[in-house]
Amino acid sequence: MARELILSDEAASDLDDNSDFITADSPTKADRFIDQLYRKCIDISELDGIGRCRDELSAGLLSIPHKKYIIFFEREKSSVNIVRILRGSRDLDQAFGEG
Repeated sequence: MARELILSDEAASDLDDNSDFITADSPTKADRFIDQLYRKCIDISELDGIGRCRDELSAGLLSIPHKKYIIFFEREKSSVNIVRILRGSRDLDQAFGEG
């Protein structure tokens, strides 16, 4: 069952930052990678039962990796909220306000 896909302001900013970083190397690669990330977000909205529980960062938070990035999301009955899209090497506690 597909849920409405909601991208938080922080996740949209993360996408912009990631795109800018990759664009410095190759604009074509950046476009392709952002398309892949967005497709992964659509998959998250369509598939139940995927995602690792990340309650240590925030109650109800789930995550799924995509290459060197991690997509953080919350699943509701009728929607999926993409909370952040972060490089796996980031300090996650700091990114989620714990550090």
